[in-house]
Parts: sequence; C-alpha cells; structure tokens
Amino acid sequence: MKFLKYIFFLLLIIIIGVSIYVATIDGSYNVKQSKVIKAPIEVVFNAVNDFKSWEKWGPWYEIDSTIVASYPKVTSGVGASYTWSGADGNGSIKTLALIPNKEIIQQIDFGTGSTSEVYWLFTSNDNGTEITWGMKGRSNFMEKLYWLTQGGIEKNMAPMYKRGLELLNNYILKELEKHSIEIKGVADYGGGYYLYQTTSSKMNDFGVKMNKILTMIIDYMKNNNIDTSGKPFTITHKWDEENKTTMFSTCVPIKERIITTEDILTGFLKPQKTFKTILKGDYKFSFEAWQTSFKALNEQGFIETQGGEPFEVYTVGPRENVNPSKWVTEIYIPIK
Repeated sequence: MKFLKYIFFLLLIIIIGVSIYVATIDGSYNVKQSKVIKAPIEVVFNAVNDFKSWEKWGPWYEIDSTIVASYPKVTSGVGASYTWSGADGNGSIKTLALIPNKEIIQQIDFGTGSTSEVYWLFTSNDNGTEITWGMKGRSNFMEKLYWLTQGGIEKNMAPMYKRGLELLNNYILKELEKHSIEIKGVADYGGGYYLYQTTSSKMNDFGVKMNKILTMIIDYMKNNNIDTSGKPFTITHKWDEENKTTMFSTCVPIKERIITTEDILTGFLKPQKTFKTILKGDYKFSFEAWQTSFKALNEQGFIETQGGEPFEVYTVGPRENVNPSKWVTEIYIPIK
C-alpha cells in the first residue's frame, strides 16, 4: 500500500508541476504564411472575401473529407459567416471588418472556449498579388496543454496555411483560364460614326497599344464633352501572320460626325451584314476565337466581303471588370 501511496503522490507532483509549467507558458501566437499569386488584386481579394469559394481551396477538406459547411444568406463582406462540422469537430468564422483589396479581419471559433483573429493582407506588386494569411490570439490552459503535446501551434498550423495558399493559387489561376467561344452566325450590324486612331504593331504588342490609344480617345472625349454611343472596338486593316504584325484602328462610337483638329479622327462604319462570334474570357484566347469563327463561316457556306475589314467590340473589358474570365468580346466578319 505504501508503494501505491508513493506512486499517487508522485503522479500528483507531476500533474502539479506540469500544470504550473503550462500555466507559465506564454499562450500568445501569431501564425502566418505569404505567397505571390499572378492575378489582379481584386480577383484574389474577392476569392477570399466570399466564404462559398473556400470549399474550392480550403486545405482542411484534404485533411477531413467529412466536413460539411453551412452558409447563411450573407457569405461575403462585413457580417458574412459560415459554420462547419466534421470528424475533428465543429467551428464557425465571421468577417468583422475589411478594407477592399487591402485587408480582411475575421473571428474564428473552434469551440474550445476561446476565439482567434484570422487576418488577410493583400498587396499588389509587379508579379501579381502578395497575399498573407495569418491567425493570432491567446491560448487558454487546455489549448496550451493540447498544443504542447502536438509540438506547438506553429508546427501544426503553418504547413496548413502554406498548403491553403497553394490551393488558393491553383483555384484562382484555373478560374482565370475559363473561357468559351459561341458562334452566333449572321448578324446585321448597324454601324455609325466613331472617333479613332490607327497604328501598326507587333501582334504581341496589340493589347498594350490598343489600350494606350483607347485611353487617349476617352480623355479627348472627356475634355471636349463628347458622349460615347457604345462600346469601344477595333477594326483590323492588315494581319500579317508571317511577320507577326498588324495594322488596326482603335475606335469609340459617337452619336454624330465631329470635326477634330488633333490626331484623333472621325470615321464611319457603314451598316453591313456580318458573321458574329462571342468570346467570353481573357483576350489571350482571341486568336482561338478568330480561328473558330473563320472555320464556322466557311463550313456554313458564307463568303467574306471582298475588301471588308473584320472588327471586334469589347462589350466587357478590364475597365468594367478586372477579372479576365468575365471579359466579353464580340467578333464581326463582314460577309456578302
């Protein structure tokens, strides 16, 4: 009996000693990971801001396949939240504050009796968007004891956050690649007056030059109180595949003919019958869309107008939506 008594006292001393040790441990923590994602900051911010997108990249779904998420009506912005349940327990998270495209502050509750602050920081740089995902707070006694047995909170949470940012990166890049090409067929285009400027460039420089000219035209219209009557478009005058060069005009529709005194001129696009195709997605898929359009035109037995100049209208572009997968380009090929 004395032996058992000594064992009891020994265990009691150990328990008291461990308790005192755990109680003196600094329970504060700040776990974070960063990554650069090659995407516009608005796209990255929106992916994090909407809780419904988390199931597409959340690293915890790889760890626990039984997780079931529940969403209220509001899933993005201040006040947004969601809850989950799984083999490892239940939890909830709520967005407390945010600065668009800069910061998101959230509160997460794992049902342990204390909550943590989850924070996201977003910064634009030459390579895209640098995103930082972190969690900070102070562990209670039982949490400190648990993490002590697991090797520490940093050791366990940092790899998960790193994996989460990798999955977020993959999700966003995959979303940006989404595009579709729809053949609409014969369409009558009404035409009308437009302001324009013509230039030549290498095919790879087309987008840069087009946007530069478009900015000049829009500034000119603002300075002279000229209203636009439609979406900007470009007319292709020459397309040299061998030398990878093109000559084109960047245009903005206007209501009536205007006499200009600068490099920006007034043109008129006559009403004509066209073969129409719609590209939804990044403009880098435009060559594919043009090829598809010409192939469909030939297969359906239509003939291009001799001397006709194809053009494309930018119904939705970077000025309306920074997400390339949301851009809409209408392609028109004049036909007989």
